[in-house]
Amino acid sequence: MKLFTLVVAIAMTLPSFAQEKEKRPRTIEDPGLPQYLNSRKIPQLTVRVINSKTPLEGVEVKYSAVHMGAEMQTKNFSRLDATGTVQILLTENLPYQQVWLNVEGLYYTGVLVNDGLEIIIDAGKSGKETYIYGDNISFKGADAGLNNILCKHILYKKREREKLMGKLVDISIDAANRKLAQELFLKTADSIYIVIQQLDAEFFKENQGYEWAVKNETNSSFYEWLVVGLKGDKETGGAMYETMISHKPYFMSNSGAGFYRNLSSYLANKKDGKEPDIQKLLYTAAMTSVQKEVLDSINYYQGTGKDEKKSLDKLYSKRYALFKKEIDKIYCLNALKSIENNTDVTRADILKLSLMERWKDNFSVIYPLISSTMKTGWTKNLVQRQLNEFTSRQNEINKLFMSAGKLSGDQYYIGNAVANLPFGAQLYTLDSIDNIDNFILNLKTKFKDKALVIDIWATWCGPCIADITNSKKLHDESKDLPVEYIYLCTTSGSDIETWKTRIGTLKPPGTHIFIDEKLENEFRKKLNAEGGYPTYVVIDQKGNISADKISFMSELNKESLKKKTGL
Repeated sequence: MKLFTLVVAIAMTLPSFAQEKEKRPRTIEDPGLPQYLNSRKIPQLTVRVINSKTPLEGVEVKYSAVHMGAEMQTKNFSRLDATGTVQILLTENLPYQQVWLNVEGLYYTGVLVNDGLEIIIDAGKSGKETYIYGDNISFKGADAGLNNILCKHILYKKREREKLMGKLVDISIDAANRKLAQELFLKTADSIYIVIQQLDAEFFKENQGYEWAVKNETNSSFYEWLVVGLKGDKETGGAMYETMISHKPYFMSNSGAGFYRNLSSYLANKKDGKEPDIQKLLYTAAMTSVQKEVLDSINYYQGTGKDEKKSLDKLYSKRYALFKKEIDKIYCLNALKSIENNTDVTRADILKLSLMERWKDNFSVIYPLISSTMKTGWTKNLVQRQLNEFTSRQNEINKLFMSAGKLSGDQYYIGNAVANLPFGAQLYTLDSIDNIDNFILNLKTKFKDKALVIDIWATWCGPCIADITNSKKLHDESKDLPVEYIYLCTTSGSDIETWKTRIGTLKPPGTHIFIDEKLENEFRKKLNAEGGYPTYVVIDQKGNISADKISFMSELNKESLKKKTGL
């Protein structure tokens, strides 16, 4: 690690570092940040398109703001007005918040917004969409200089940097999975870091100013993945561990937030003491007879000394279903304690925000628990705000299901009817059937003369949830086609209430079946659709089955859907 330490020392003594020190913003961990945030206005981002040969009014503008909490990014939509302008007022006053912006057909970039930024796109200088930065892009406002440098840095030797970061990600995951020895991991990571520093040094020769910002973002990106592969502490990680653990991001960017998220996971899962005794903690006077029976059965099998893994796995799944809120609370308390024991108060409160994503399906229990341990004003306010938002959404979903119409049964059994929702969704649960052939036959017969697009998904699968939004859009665009959208959600790792909440939030029309994990597995085998989530199966009007025609719904439009379904 000597070479790594030397590189860091040299970087810290460069003249430009001292010259630009006064320009630096507060780090996210600055103790004075809460007071600073209370005294400032929410920043605004303005986008203006000039010299366009086509009308601009109505052009779609998508933007996602990076933040901490239950979701790392929140997507929003707006449109250009007749003058080619849109003004975006961010919803939070976080310092230097990264916004990923997509002006349809014109510009895609990521910028940092703190005091105010205006982006001017000269449509007359380019006939195609500009990526990150170009001669047709100019920045104005207080944040202009910073974004000018950072955007140029993103593009500087981009392929070479991406290759290096790709290698870092690979070795970090291998080290985390114990496929790569820690010593070799650290040595390889060290060599990658040195090359990245050399590339930055070359960049600084051609681009003056804001070196502290470039270095901070580089380190956030590097340490975001380094922490994934690290084992132990300073005793085993050496100089690299020390510099990683002392890193403090300036920006609420993908890299900055990603660093905190992975550091949170690292510290929350440190084995500093005894694991909580789940069995002992769950035994209470308030538990039901069914709950006690499951706990007693686990005790019995654990005490036999025999290889009863299959029986115990089933019982553990049942225990989680019966005690979900209690078990989540136990593990969250353990994670909170581990984070607090391994860092200072301000950083601990920031790291606790990442726990919100892990337990967002149990927000009513977990979010107040997290908030009660916080001493930093802005983090506590963020938790309370998201708790209020989630509670409001859940209340809306509850009302939706209370007003849902009833589904009438028919001879083609595909599950027990749950609800008929006003946006065109029919919900069923399926935990048993004579054989999977009957289920497939009933599906095809129930939707006679239609092609079936079957989406096998999970409530905890991020790509699945994202692609359901695309599926919904595709459904709206192709309503006139004889296609039935069928969503099979696995019971593995989920429960019926979470499933209903996901559907109530996303509002995808179609047939939704909450299918038992074993039946899902039989279904996959029967249709050669084994794999991860999401998986898509197409059954055309003639009954031909294919599990490899669709990779993601985002890749389809109406015409390609017709080809995939044989219409």
